[in-house]
Amino acid sequence: MDIELERTNHKNRLHYRTKENIKIFAIVFILFILSRVLLTFAACIYNYVHEGYTRTWELLYHYDALWYVDIVDNGYQSTPNSGTGYANYAFYPFYPIVLRFLKNFLPDRFTTNQIGIMVSNVCALIAGFLGVKTARLRFPKDEAYFMAFLIFFAPHTIYFSMTYTEAMFLMFTIGFFYCCGRRNFLAASILAFFAAFTRIVGVFLVFSLVLFMYEADYGWDFHWKNITAFIKGIFLQPLRLLEILICPLGIFGYFYYLYRLTGDVWASAHIQVAWHKSYDGILRTLFYNLLDSGSGTSSQYWALWALFGLAMFMYLCYKKQFAAAVFGFLAVGLSLRTDAIAISRYIMGNFAVYIALYELLRSRQIAKTVVINASIIITGIMYYMWFKGDCYFIF
Repeated sequence: MDIELERTNHKNRLHYRTKENIKIFAIVFILFILSRVLLTFAACIYNYVHEGYTRTWELLYHYDALWYVDIVDNGYQSTPNSGTGYANYAFYPFYPIVLRFLKNFLPDRFTTNQIGIMVSNVCALIAGFLGVKTARLRFPKDEAYFMAFLIFFAPHTIYFSMTYTEAMFLMFTIGFFYCCGRRNFLAASILAFFAAFTRIVGVFLVFSLVLFMYEADYGWDFHWKNITAFIKGIFLQPLRLLEILICPLGIFGYFYYLYRLTGDVWASAHIQVAWHKSYDGILRTLFYNLLDSGSGTSSQYWALWALFGLAMFMYLCYKKQFAAAVFGFLAVGLSLRTDAIAISRYIMGNFAVYIALYELLRSRQIAKTVVINASIIITGIMYYMWFKGDCYFIF
């Protein structure tokens, strides 16, 4: 009798969770569609103003998207271009692998860029759904759809709509935080593996994983006795050690490939000098870019975005969300060691920022309303500027 009752209760819980997930996905999907309506509207305005007709996927096809399409169509080059010094092995491989795989099965009428846009949009939709689920783990009474809104409408989320890795990386990162929140560390480590295989900063998720494990065992009680016991426990529990080791394997696999391709394990890092000059330090980078002596006309804008991101990560420390804060500091800090160029999209491609924004605004209704309206307007303008080509400051 007790077994039958337990089975019935289990079925009821499963049915409730299924209905709840369907509801969440439906609302997230509506928000996603509305964000793409905004993109399409901006494209229509652009075509009307310029008295022409350019397809939306062609308007989105700029900058790094060209590099990813080249990797998918032609593979990695073994030597830099003799004229520019650029090489496409600066870009990490998992996103091109997925595009190449799908291209083998889809009809020829789909271009590589179109496939990239489809993959990025699917990843963005999944990221929005997982973002809501992750926010509800910490705040069970919240509906948390504001998290999905931020992912779809916040400034610089334009990159989630095109052949860029931002949406895929964000999806893996959110999945990682969701699994860690549920104490499913093996699944989290696998997602961290794919995140590192997509973008180099994904390797820093291993530090967040260790912090989540420590929190699960001891909370945030950082006594030396607890730290010692935690370290010993890692080596006494083979599964836990495996979970930690899985995280960076994605990046190590690519390093091995680069060694076979170019003879240089660090080729992807060394080639960055072709794009950016190095200030050799985070503070020096911020200082020189704030003085507008950095790379290009957008230096001060990028530096201000960097300061915004760092402020968000400090706020996470204040709220004792150390795992997210550490990932934010390390990921953004790596970019700032060389230059602040494009830091705005690295900030808004980092889930730690969304965690901070959600926690900061969730109970401040007036501020949240202002952010919602401002985000829609600013994002619409950014779409139009991208289409027009006046987008260097949002690169």
